Amino acid sequence: MKRQYVNTLQEGDHVNDYFVASRKDLRLKQDGGKFLGMVFKDRTGEIGGVLWNNATDTAKLFEPGDVVTVRGVIGVFQGRLQIRVDTVLPMRPDEYTVEDLVNTPENAKESLDGLMALLDTVENPPLARLLAAFRGDKALMEQFATAAAAKKWHHEYAGGLARHCYEMARLAVTVCELFPEVDRDILLCGIFLHDIGKLDEMSHDLFVDYTTPGKLLGHLHIGCRMAEEKMAEAGDFPEALRMRLLHCILSHHGELVNGSPVTPRTLEAVVLHHLDNLDAQATAFARIIRETREKGQEWSEYIPLIDRVIWAK
Repeated sequence: MKRQYVNTLQEGDHVNDYFVASRKDLRLKQDGGKFLGMVFKDRTGEIGGVLWNNATDTAKLFEPGDVVTVRGVIGVFQGRLQIRVDTVLPMRPDEYTVEDLVNTPENAKESLDGLMALLDTVENPPLARLLAAFRGDKALMEQFATAAAAKKWHHEYAGGLARHCYEMARLAVTVCELFPEVDRDILLCGIFLHDIGKLDEMSHDLFVDYTTPGKLLGHLHIGCRMAEEKMAEAGDFPEALRMRLLHCILSHHGELVNGSPVTPRTLEAVVLHHLDNLDAQATAFARIIRETREKGQEWSEYIPLIDRVIWAK
């Protein structure tokens, strides 16, 4: 039974428990030898680790995605907790409990059901047929229900993608009331489809990682391909509507520098972009504030992704 979780570890603690190894890197030491850098995860978070001795041999024992027993001591490196690892050993499937390692919120089904209920309100016939084509694909919807929305930053847990889309859809309903010029049906469909490519862009098993198609193509391209395939299944899909919906997918990152091949150029696309960013950033900030408070700290650690620290007072 697992006794030690990432969010409870403190400097000086002796670690002897199991985690998912989500990363490993053999690196050169100043003396020419090698050390092993690692990242370990469980359902409460992740922590880095470093092993200085027998690095090359130890690296052969496991791969990212394996569940491993880790023994070592918690130290601090560059202001972050880190395990100074003594040993890492792979485990058999019957030696660990998956629920200890994967965070699945209790409201996951509620989020999915809420999203589907809002999609039921779409009245545009071609869009309704498109949604029916997606929702009738049992394997795809099973993937969607358990997928994470991101690897680390926001909704980074099983069911996170459905939660992210549900929160965006709820925000969209209010936006459409305030701005009646927005085509509500296109916006709701765009929300459901904007990250659909992440089903193939990332693996969604014990930990989230990028697949080869994800690294080579990205979820915007993959999502457009998936949408066009379902449009063909739905039949008689108007060309202008096809372009407006695909544009929402392609432009939802907002700027070329952020990975969108085109900037938002319709009302629905610009609203979708801002809803996506609002939900992602607010969710990530709330998580970081919660984790910082749990550590008894007033300020978070420096976050390179957003180039700042966050006040958790």
